[in-house]
Amino acid sequence: MRKIVMTLLCLIAVICGRAQESEKGTWTLTPKVGLNWAKMTNADIWYVNDKKASTKGKVGIVIGAEAEYRLLSGLGISAGLLYSQQGICYEDVPNVWEDMKVSLDYMNLPLMAHLYIAPGLSVEAGVQPGYLIHRNSSLEDYHRKFDFGIPVGFAYDFDRLRLELRYCFGLYDTTKYDLKEHSRTAQLTVGYRFNL
Repeated sequence: MRKIVMTLLCLIAVICGRAQESEKGTWTLTPKVGLNWAKMTNADIWYVNDKKASTKGKVGIVIGAEAEYRLLSGLGISAGLLYSQQGICYEDVPNVWEDMKVSLDYMNLPLMAHLYIAPGLSVEAGVQPGYLIHRNSSLEDYHRKFDFGIPVGFAYDFDRLRLELRYCFGLYDTTKYDLKEHSRTAQLTVGYRFNL
């Protein structure tokens, strides 16, 4: 098993090669796919005898694409469109046969600034409006359609392959009832960059 893992790592290193540097004034398009780990603040469920259901993160997929323009060799801006499965999971909910999931699927529009601090390595931050496109049928009138967050993260480019880690702090209450439920989403994606 160890030999297989080492062989795969060597193969990835050969394929990826060195980090690619983009020049000022260039455009790239990066289709990407990955996983989310999402939660919500203040999303507790209380039931009889002041007991509380435990919350845990909900795993989902994220898929989409982002286009980036290099303002300078070390600074880029990007806009994207991402389908993102978010929400929260509850454990120990009485009268439920299994863990309860709150599924909230969004179309997010991340608008990001990318500061390249080393060859291939960037830190990024921006804003992210999101539109709720699907939710549990039992929660039709509970959640707002619009969300807004601040994503921050890191990316590393291996030639055309981009590995990215982001964390988004939701700023809007996701409910219609002023319960202060804000989304929190960690996201790990891999993408392939094309020059435009």
